[in-house]
Amino acid sequence: MKIAISGSNGLVGSHLCDYLQAELGAEILKITRERLYGDAKSLATLLNGANVIIHLSGASILSRWTKRRKKILRESRVETTKNLCKAVALLENKPKQFICTSAAGIYNCRDQHSEESIAYSYDFLGRICIEWEQAAMEMQKLEVATTIFRLGVVLSEQGGIVQKSLPFFKLGIGGRLGSGKQMFPFIHIDDLMKAYGFVIKAKSEGIYNLVAPESINNGDFTKLMAKTVKRPAFCHVPTFILRILLGEASTVLLNGQTVLPNRLKKEGFEYKYLTLDEALRALI
Repeated sequence: MKIAISGSNGLVGSHLCDYLQAELGAEILKITRERLYGDAKSLATLLNGANVIIHLSGASILSRWTKRRKKILRESRVETTKNLCKAVALLENKPKQFICTSAAGIYNCRDQHSEESIAYSYDFLGRICIEWEQAAMEMQKLEVATTIFRLGVVLSEQGGIVQKSLPFFKLGIGGRLGSGKQMFPFIHIDDLMKAYGFVIKAKSEGIYNLVAPESINNGDFTKLMAKTVKRPAFCHVPTFILRILLGEASTVLLNGQTVLPNRLKKEGFEYKYLTLDEALRALI
């Protein structure tokens, strides 16, 4: 089996390359940035023979959203997806499956969301996710089974929020962000890898919420991080400070969604880490 992956050098992509090689014996085709943003014919040449395409590419959202940065964030997700569709359209032998990343940020912060929810957020991040998924679903018109993963916060010792916040918690200066009441949908990196394997083996299509079953908020995350490293966590980063530092991008940290992984549970997916406590103890 040949699996083409964009964003293969990122946190999820680097783990996924190793996992799919070990678990499925897959041959990995790394889609370089130059190919992903370049001519569709050149991209098609690379993709020729791939059984599955996994699209993980996307510029980091946690930076001040200037007009230029917003353009980069959108193009790295929406336009690259459109280019993949153009390239696949040129192939005589098309891949069997396309798995595109999206985010739990597509949902609003008020409601509880299963995969059937259409109560979307229409802030900047939400609109990008909507466009991103619309672009991905064009692959269905090419008769390629299309799967969308709406990711929560990915927990790993090699990157992301755990790696970045752990030094502060070890020093006893970790703390909640804003009110701490914003929801914190999460998934351990090992369970995320298992989910990719699960969906590829089942040749599934459609939308999956890629989060753990436990619903917690940022305050819960703070308490459990402090408990895990056995340090106090009395500090607090006020909302206005985050807004001064990050501007509109502060919504990434201050907003959160209540997300339910109903489809994974219904289809019999077995989590390794059901709770945040289990996940953090495994990582730290």
